[in-house]
Amino acid sequence: MPHCRRQVFWLTEGVHVAMPSPEPMATPDAQPVLGQGAVAKVVRGLLAVLTGAALIVAYAPGNYFYFFTILSNILAVVLLGGQALRPGWMSTNATLRGAVTLYMTITGMVYAVLLAPISADVGLIDPWVNFVLHSLGPVAVLIDWLLFPPVQRLGTRTLWIWLVFPAVYLTVTMIRGPIVDWYPYPFLDPRGDGGYPTVVAYSLAVLLVFVAVGSFLTWWANQRSDAGSQTPRPDVAA
Repeated sequence: MPHCRRQVFWLTEGVHVAMPSPEPMATPDAQPVLGQGAVAKVVRGLLAVLTGAALIVAYAPGNYFYFFTILSNILAVVLLGGQALRPGWMSTNATLRGAVTLYMTITGMVYAVLLAPISADVGLIDPWVNFVLHSLGPVAVLIDWLLFPPVQRLGTRTLWIWLVFPAVYLTVTMIRGPIVDWYPYPFLDPRGDGGYPTVVAYSLAVLLVFVAVGSFLTWWANQRSDAGSQTPRPDVAA
């Protein structure tokens, strides 16, 4: 017969009677979290390896680390690799996951809308490398967020935390550009038609896309978190 804890009750006759205590009910936190199984680990691990290989093939000395695409994909390798090795920790690290998801999504959108139509030189020669870094990676990271959002709620300040990195990137790019006479993307190059006013217009447009996509990612994660839990969860970066 199964072992169980016993509670001792005093009866009026002074006799000790051992009664089995009911088994504790499973709580929602004890239930398995979707996206942490073996298949998810393997898929994320393979994506991390493939993206890492693409980054290695794409490497060239000089301006390599000044492409937003390269930086966002490096963060994606860290994210996907971390999820493959420690999915429990990564599923609760909502701020980091959201940041990488936002950066990768914007990478894919900007390439598809602004760069691919004009066949812009983005420093990637091999077609498969270009596909992995600009298409496959962004789509995979976004789908991962949509299907398996973090269990934590995202606070109202989270979006502004996510925007710090793009703001620093833009600042460094515009300061470094005149010094080395090089800009990573045509829409950030003031030497073209329109000069700095055009750069400002494009930068503001991309900022609005950042805010819109980041707001959607926050809303989606919070809606899924509320739907999957009956108890309030603490906000992250509230």
